[in-house]
Amino acid sequence: MQIADSAKALINNELYQLAKSRKYFLLPQTRIDIYAALGVSNVNDEKVLDEAHSNDSFPHLLVADRIRANIALITARKVALLWENACQESESYFKEQDWQDKHKDQDQEEVYRRRSKNQPIEEISVYEVPRAFIPFHIIDMAEIALTGKIQNQRTFLRQANEWWQIYGHPKQMEREFFIKWAAQDALYEAIGWIKYNLKPPAENALCAFAGIFDGESFEDRNCTFDENKQHEFWVWWLSEAIPQAHEKV
Repeated sequence: MQIADSAKALINNELYQLAKSRKYFLLPQTRIDIYAALGVSNVNDEKVLDEAHSNDSFPHLLVADRIRANIALITARKVALLWENACQESESYFKEQDWQDKHKDQDQEEVYRRRSKNQPIEEISVYEVPRAFIPFHIIDMAEIALTGKIQNQRTFLRQANEWWQIYGHPKQMEREFFIKWAAQDALYEAIGWIKYNLKPPAENALCAFAGIFDGESFEDRNCTFDENKQHEFWVWWLSEAIPQAHEKV
């Protein structure tokens, strides 16, 4: 499938600006405009969403909705590769006793592996997913939703909703937080729970990939961006993630 001419023009303009300056970055509204130019969305219709929620079902995704969902999925996979390092980064901010129960979570990893091979993914509670698998589990849920392989839709939706409870705040676990939420963005795009015109796409993934987090206490934590990584991310997102999503659809 070819990228719509209006979207292609926006993408090419942004790539041109990025080539001119490594300090250039995509503004939130520009990303929303690119998503809008990909085509008509069905999940911006309140009646469609209300009907889906009342019936414990997914709103029907139009072609452009599926493209957007695949962009989010490809983007989530990219930053999920940073998960192990992100966990180590988080632990460096805390004392050893803060992680004294870590082994209990690790003990559940083999149990999780067995269950994930033998049970539908929606039968595994979000609270039973070991930390090491969190973003990958959510990404798998998104993939299953997009391919229509859900066995129990009501249970699946309940588990998808429960992910709001995990990583409720980013303080001193910022990279983990943003990787997890990039994966959740993909899941919610896949089930039609995100309106592209309310939230700039790829924001969580950008923070996960290019964020620099500092400050010793909760109160003085802040985030800045590595300009080179930010530049690398946007070039990749425009030139690889979006075309790959189109090709997949």
